[in-house]
Amino acid sequence: MIESALAVLVLAAFLGWLLLQWRRRGEKAWMPLELRRATLAYAEKLFRGVGPVALTAKVDRAYRVEGKTLILVELKTRRSNRPYHSDVIELSAQRVALMRQTGDEVALHGYVVVRTEDGNRTAHRVSLLSPAEVDALIDRRAAILDGSIQPRLACASKLCNQCGFEKKCTSRRVEGNQAYKRWTT
Repeated sequence: MIESALAVLVLAAFLGWLLLQWRRRGEKAWMPLELRRATLAYAEKLFRGVGPVALTAKVDRAYRVEGKTLILVELKTRRSNRPYHSDVIELSAQRVALMRQTGDEVALHGYVVVRTEDGNRTAHRVSLLSPAEVDALIDRRAAILDGSIQPRLACASKLCNQCGFEKKCTSRRVEGNQAYKRWTT
């Protein structure tokens, strides 16, 4: 009697362990292979990088691979299952802020994980900008804000519609900017 109860208990424990393993695999099914054994180092953490320009960025996820290098992951929910250039800029800014604050090594690539309306997640590997390229973007933004350079039209008119500088570009549209015509017709 005791032997059969013990056998049932061992079998139940084994089945529970199998269920837990199956559930963990399902949760990590979207993860790239290089991240499946990585450890989560940072989640939803704010970093402030001191450099030529102060930079603050909030990291969605940073995974530590092989005990040293960090790989950044940005989580997005959207209709189209693809990364955007703005995602690359966002991850690159996170990389620079994290490296400047902590001194940690951060990979030159990251992942944009897109969750679509049907609930599926796909990880897209993207190459990140260098610290110098991020600093150049920050300098360009400052120059636009202080009026020393003019903003340029975006390739997609929807981006222009959301931009605070759209009115400044209106005259350039009227003049017949080819890029604007190409994306709005």
